[in-house]
Amino acid sequence: MTHHPSINLKVLEPAEIPKLQDFTDKWIGKNYYKEGEIEEILQSSKGASFGAWHNGELQGMRLTLAPGEVTKFIKRGLSAELWPCAVEKMAYFKSLFVAEGAQGKGVGVSLSERSMEVLRSLGARAIVCHSWLESPGNSSQKYLKKIGFKEVHHHRKFWFPIDYDCTRCSPEKCICTAVEMVREL
Repeated sequence: MTHHPSINLKVLEPAEIPKLQDFTDKWIGKNYYKEGEIEEILQSSKGASFGAWHNGELQGMRLTLAPGEVTKFIKRGLSAELWPCAVEKMAYFKSLFVAEGAQGKGVGVSLSERSMEVLRSLGARAIVCHSWLESPGNSSQKYLKKIGFKEVHHHRKFWFPIDYDCTRCSPEKCICTAVEMVREL
């Protein structure tokens, strides 16, 4: 497993939600996650959501939904007919964000690898996610391809229904494209 030596990876806990909320507001966009939403995700991750910490500061986070939890949270942009297994065996990579100063150091890969270990133990056969096509340098899709994800479908204006301040589109509503991607475990 790739791991940056000064980064401590650990399962995200409900007590850390205020820090997680501040982190997502900064790196995803203000109000992307509404009050209570992160707590629901942590409950539905069954120990598969991880944070990367350095000197007590959150450097990255991987929010993950355990197998069987995908359709409880994701109501649109799913192409289940193109997946390699039944919906009940699919896990979901909800969000991965790494602080600017920790990017390019293997933090994201380490978080995802740790999450995949737990997902396998929970019986997941594959993982689905939505990659941010317009991410700087298309880093989102490049990273996911690097760890074995393949494109399934493009969803235009995927985040448009969410009332938040997209780091790319704000002050207008988000018009970014999501690339649905899948990786077998």
